[in-house]
Amino acid sequence: MAHTEKTDNNFYIYLDIDPYLAQWFINEQGGNNPVQLKRGCMESNILEQFLKATPNDILPDIDRENKLPIIIPEFRHKPPISYNYLPPKAMQMLINCIRNRFDLELWNSLHKFTTIFRRQDELIYAFMEKHNIEINDTNWNAIAKRYRRKRDLYHTYERIKRYKKKKKESKE
Repeated sequence: MAHTEKTDNNFYIYLDIDPYLAQWFINEQGGNNPVQLKRGCMESNILEQFLKATPNDILPDIDRENKLPIIIPEFRHKPPISYNYLPPKAMQMLINCIRNRFDLELWNSLHKFTTIFRRQDELIYAFMEKHNIEINDTNWNAIAKRYRRKRDLYHTYERIKRYKKKKKESKE
């Protein structure tokens, strides 16, 4: 099943991602919906590398409700009129790229404040406001869960690092 469609002189791909992630990505790419990717961004590079001509046996994706539309950019050697199909593995890679960039932004924005602010809810609400993510319990819980996982990984890494350093010092 293809994820593209031509409307108003543009071709689109449609991403099935969580609402908070879609809202963050829209904000990250300039605030327009459908999203027009910034030139040279990682997502644009993925499309340039992996878009291909739509196979004859692939039908357009008609289930676009609750999916994020992205305008396929014009690439020098891949015009959207011919190259407008993103294979499933490449589509998953694009979604993973967006998630990873979100996680990095979340971590870099919030981690430096955790020693000062004990209330994680305030930090997450401020992050949501800054990135134009709708403030509701569903979005907050999803973001808090992602942040907690990153924080737990970080603390585990730090404990291992301290343990190895202590072990090395005791051998000397």
